Amino acid sequence: MRALAPFSLVLFIALAGCQSDAPSEDESEDMVRALVDPSWVVQLDAPDSLFVALSVVDEQTVWVAGQPGLVGRTADGGSTWTFFDGPWPDTLAFRDVEAFSADEAFALSIGPGPASRIYHTADGGATWTLQFENDDPNAFYDCFSFWDRQRGFVFSDSHEGAFTLRRTVDGGATWTLVDSANIPEARPGEGSFASSGTCTAAQPGGLGWFGTAASGVDTRVIRTTDYGATWTEADTPIESTAPDEGLASLAFFDPQHGVAFGGVGTRPMANVAVTRDGGATWEALGEGVLGGRVYGSSIVPGTPTPSLVAVSPTGSAYSIDGGETWAMIDSVEAWSVAFLRADVGWAGGRGHISRVVNGSE
Repeated sequence: MRALAPFSLVLFIALAGCQSDAPSEDESEDMVRALVDPSWVVQLDAPDSLFVALSVVDEQTVWVAGQPGLVGRTADGGSTWTFFDGPWPDTLAFRDVEAFSADEAFALSIGPGPASRIYHTADGGATWTLQFENDDPNAFYDCFSFWDRQRGFVFSDSHEGAFTLRRTVDGGATWTLVDSANIPEARPGEGSFASSGTCTAAQPGGLGWFGTAASGVDTRVIRTTDYGATWTEADTPIESTAPDEGLASLAFFDPQHGVAFGGVGTRPMANVAVTRDGGATWEALGEGVLGGRVYGSSIVPGTPTPSLVAVSPTGSAYSIDGGETWAMIDSVEAWSVAFLRADVGWAGGRGHISRVVNGSE
């Protein structure tokens, strides 16, 4: 049997091999920051709110979504946060947000039937357009991802053996159903978790993925290579033997190397799996340090080794070797996390939005 190199080594070599036009020594020192002994500082304390999704545009601009009826933004690195009175009921549960600039963002709310909606703003949240309102009582949209400003897809739990997927190629003006014949059949009850907006992922060139849960058997990652027109399946070693088990979060370093997170309750189980071939196959890395199901995860760009942060109701943890080993950050409940680089990242959860303090700074 051929011995496998550690995932972190394979990934480090792959990423290094992709580099071209190497920056100068001064530029490299400015660009590369290691994730060292990170901690969180609370920027917004809001006990009655649940912050579920984050999208980082740059050092100053971050969009956030949550409930009840919360879509907001900071334009000053988190010193202040503005929440918008959009054309939606304040009972909506927003669970995903994807932003392209300080002006443009998409927000997804979840729930059966018309509770699942997509709103869009192009003027920094001053006005919002309802782009999509679900009219299928059997659909429940969990997450969405975008390849660029024009192309994206949104994923719903299954019904009667079929997943519901829609995609846009016109900036969300229309969201067209993907032919179910082009998607693998769903197992009974198979869906996902709208816990952080990271049950889907997208990479350049039309690559996209969604992870499944609650299937009664092992989980799957289902992927596209043509901007969502057709999809294929790959089993993962992460268990899903009950409705609250399975994959909840996907994070990709590049089009080939990704990490899938799952889990359940507090029962010890494998909850980290990796792919080296764009999601065609997955292998277990074992248990992460977080107990139960990981709710959200983020790649940390610009680090000298492949680094990630994962969050859950039991706290947050980080890895600097591609997910093979983990260290706790703290035990504060968090649902979502997003990083621009090691010293620019945020986590959100029940009652708080927090910014990272990196120990290397």
